[in-house]
Amino acid sequence: MAKNQKANPVNCTAFALAQIFKPPMTTVPHYLSLALKYSLVEHDTLPQTCHNYMKCIKSLSNIQRIDYNDYLVILKICLYLEQFELDREVYRHRLLNHKVKSSNLKECFIINVSSLDKGNSVIIPDDKVTLYEAISKKTIWARVMKVTGNEVTIQPYSSKDAETFRDKQKKFNINFWSRHWPLRCCHYALMIMCQKRNLVEIIYPKLKTNSIDLKDDIKWINTNIKKNKEQKQAVRMILSKTAYPAPYIIFGPPGTGKTATLVETISQIVKHYPMKNILVCATSNAAVDEITKRLIGNVPANIVYRMYAPSRPWGNIDEQIRPCTNFVDKTAIFLPKEILLLKRIIITTLITSIRLCAVNFRENHFSYIIVDEASQAIEPEMLIPLMITNRKHEDERIESQAQIVIAGDPYQLGPVVRSKWSKHLFGISMLERLMNDCDPYKKQNGKYNPNYITKLVKNYRSHEKLLYVSNKQFYSGELEICGGADTQIALNWSKLPNKTFPMIFQEVLGKEERSLTQSVSNSAEVLVVIKYVEMLINTKFGRRTIKPKDIGIVTPFKQQQIQIINRLAEIRLENIAVGTVETFQGQERTVIILSTVRSKIFKHDNIEHIGFLSNSKRFNVALTRAKALMIIIGNPDILCTNDNWKVLWEYCEKHGACIPFKQSPLKPNEIAKLISDYKADANNDDSNVLNTTKISVTVDLGKNKKEELSNVLVRAMEKKLTLT
Repeated sequence: MAKNQKANPVNCTAFALAQIFKPPMTTVPHYLSLALKYSLVEHDTLPQTCHNYMKCIKSLSNIQRIDYNDYLVILKICLYLEQFELDREVYRHRLLNHKVKSSNLKECFIINVSSLDKGNSVIIPDDKVTLYEAISKKTIWARVMKVTGNEVTIQPYSSKDAETFRDKQKKFNINFWSRHWPLRCCHYALMIMCQKRNLVEIIYPKLKTNSIDLKDDIKWINTNIKKNKEQKQAVRMILSKTAYPAPYIIFGPPGTGKTATLVETISQIVKHYPMKNILVCATSNAAVDEITKRLIGNVPANIVYRMYAPSRPWGNIDEQIRPCTNFVDKTAIFLPKEILLLKRIIITTLITSIRLCAVNFRENHFSYIIVDEASQAIEPEMLIPLMITNRKHEDERIESQAQIVIAGDPYQLGPVVRSKWSKHLFGISMLERLMNDCDPYKKQNGKYNPNYITKLVKNYRSHEKLLYVSNKQFYSGELEICGGADTQIALNWSKLPNKTFPMIFQEVLGKEERSLTQSVSNSAEVLVVIKYVEMLINTKFGRRTIKPKDIGIVTPFKQQQIQIINRLAEIRLENIAVGTVETFQGQERTVIILSTVRSKIFKHDNIEHIGFLSNSKRFNVALTRAKALMIIIGNPDILCTNDNWKVLWEYCEKHGACIPFKQSPLKPNEIAKLISDYKADANNDDSNVLNTTKISVTVDLGKNKKEELSNVLVRAMEKKLTLT
């Protein structure tokens, strides 16, 4: 732990920590729930165990890094904190007096949940649902089958209950209950992996003198890699296992060919080591599918096994990779061991890889474990594929013989963490922690040790000037721009203030508005976004005609996303991707329009900031999605209070790419009205500074009774825990 930290959670709360391992791994300890219920404020009437948990959780803020001796305990606490917050979030989607409609699936029904976040639902297949019918006072239990947008398809556990749902007049009080499957997988991985006495060599490796075997006789399958020094280095070092037993890191900034490097690595392993098996994982199905599609062009498809979770619908599977999946008659099954042993490459998500634990593989079946998107995974997720095959020695030590390869970018968005108490620890991926804390991965004399890490530096995605700020702020100016002609097509567009500079910073003086869900929108920016979209559609960029699929609209706020989608629907513009920064990570578009929304400055502990937009990783991801043209829409007076945004504004200003609001594509009368509204809003807040305060969220309990959400939730949790 850090030398100057104020408290050691293990020493001050030994009894409480011992209790963590007593409940089933899927249950948040009772007194931990109480501690969180009271927001960690001391109460004399609470049991001592509850006070111990409070001290434990509060002490997390004093920990700057996780020490190996406290690794299991702290990650276990973080998982429980995540579970508690997830339960709160799921509870928010409860429905009162709600109807259920029929589904095309047999004995299935659909619940419309308007509050769900499309594309990032906290309700997932296999979660449980309770539906209470007030007249009959009957509670029906059901299982979530699939989630599509705002529609949750459920199937009652009893076929007799299906008759109740067929009465279209009946209304139900509906509650969703998370099964916590990903968190349960993480708990299990921690329990298994921390039995390894030599785990330190993997998660806290020290620098070793390793032999280097740089062979020059490799015949490159992807001929482009032959021209890329860094990609060739990474492949050679991984083949030679120069980092073993430590993980080898591929540090892949945006557009530098990280996936191409991984695919070439896997292909070369197959070619050079015919008897070695490979496990390939990533956090998302999209990333795993992309690797699979590229890989089956290089190796025989019959040695590749793309394993999906049982909840994955057949209709969502890319036709190109269907032959090597675990689907039979459009249903996902788990292949028997005899067939699995014939598959040299198994590809799946980190969470789904836990299904392989049921297979009694021979010791060290996998010689290579490769994890893409490693910077987006919480640390326990990374342990799941590592526990699948081990080798036991006579002294009962357990060793993994696999070379672990983890690929990602610590300067892009990391894991999604809900708990504010653990975010500074749990929000740091294993990849980022290794690069920050472990000597093998740190720069020495301005260079990385090629035995342990390769930084890819040739960017093939974007125009040079679109990457300048990110390159300077995050990548030490080391990125080399190698984009082709398609990155140049926006130059000389008639709307560019500077015809040689493919970027516009459009000033908008709009009013920031907050929805009931506390998300933020800016109607003035929505109008400007739509105008730019209309100008772009069917415009000729050289020989290229811009179509809706070429445009991506990015905004940090979900409410702004919803408003933009609605306005596009009004003018019947489809196939334009609109999403938050998180949804665009890993994606690219010819044109990106970024709506920043913010029109107020916040102040907390006497420090001014711009809230959500202050996050440097979010800034970097948003700025690196465009290939040929970037249009930034926002209020520079507000944004420039942040250093990164100030650098961007000054860069655009230097190149004559800034357009004042009065010259925006809106009509003069619209601009005048919006400026008037903006000034009136500013006058209502003389300092234009909004002091952050704790928001008390209440829920309607009926008969004019209201109670704070956290109290309602924890009381329900206590009841559930008592029953279990």
